[in-house]
Amino acid sequence: MIHKVYGPAVFKRNVGVFSGLGQTMKKMVPEQHKYFKITKPFGFLKPPQRLKDKKSEPILTWENLNIPKKIWNFYFDGITRRTRVEAIQKDLAYGGMYDFHVYTKTKGRLFEAPISFFRRDKALYFPNFRVKSLTGKRMDLMDALDQAKVSIVRVYSTDAGFEMTNDYFKIKDSQDNYMSETGLEVLNQEYPGAQIIEVVLSENASKHFIHTFVTPGKLLQQRPKAQHDKHLIARRDTVLSRDDREKLLLTNAYSGYIYIVDSSYKIRWAGSGWPTEEEVNGLWKAVRGLLKENAMKLTKS
Repeated sequence: MIHKVYGPAVFKRNVGVFSGLGQTMKKMVPEQHKYFKITKPFGFLKPPQRLKDKKSEPILTWENLNIPKKIWNFYFDGITRRTRVEAIQKDLAYGGMYDFHVYTKTKGRLFEAPISFFRRDKALYFPNFRVKSLTGKRMDLMDALDQAKVSIVRVYSTDAGFEMTNDYFKIKDSQDNYMSETGLEVLNQEYPGAQIIEVVLSENASKHFIHTFVTPGKLLQQRPKAQHDKHLIARRDTVLSRDDREKLLLTNAYSGYIYIVDSSYKIRWAGSGWPTEEEVNGLWKAVRGLLKENAMKLTKS
């Protein structure tokens, strides 16, 4: 009786399987975070759009109703499957444990702020997305940005991110800060045309519930009334994909971020984590510069 030899063929197939597994595991091992200094503009290439202005796609299309094709693409189409797998691999590699590891290592300082604000013609855009204010008002982020010529946008997901960005808002030679009732008056006097916007990006459904229904009751009493529609809440993964957050350098849930956004929705300056004295001074110097730039633009027009 003749015995067929399966060894080489089986081994060859197994090599392919384990090789693919090796590549998958390699992609699930995150790269070490490297602290860097911002030297060039970042953000989105295209200007943001109001959500009501976006054309809505019809639901009853042949593509949407073709369920067998969608199932086939989900499980068997190479490009669709690879895109889905790569997204899952990235989420596994750069999830909560990775964020906490980077936070403990960097103390939230993911990058160093630029020396000066970016030129208007070179700067890139901050995105628009749906948010909810402390008063329960649903709105576009652009609606809040439109309330001033220059917006200091404070973004955080945790109490740690909130605490580490507090130094940016301390009034020099004073015990007060620009987020208080009296501090807002000082802000309007020193920087007329500037505003502070807080954006809380909830990491998951349970935290979003707390940020939306539990926390506002306390904050409505703590925050000045003028800031109630400038304290905005959104579910992070719903409004910003991981790739979108990377474009904004908003890569760690435990850190806090500061962006200066002008009237054309462009990012002109940014900082992260606990700031140095130079960075705090740099923020307000940039605000003064942009307000002056805006005044000159109005004069020319």
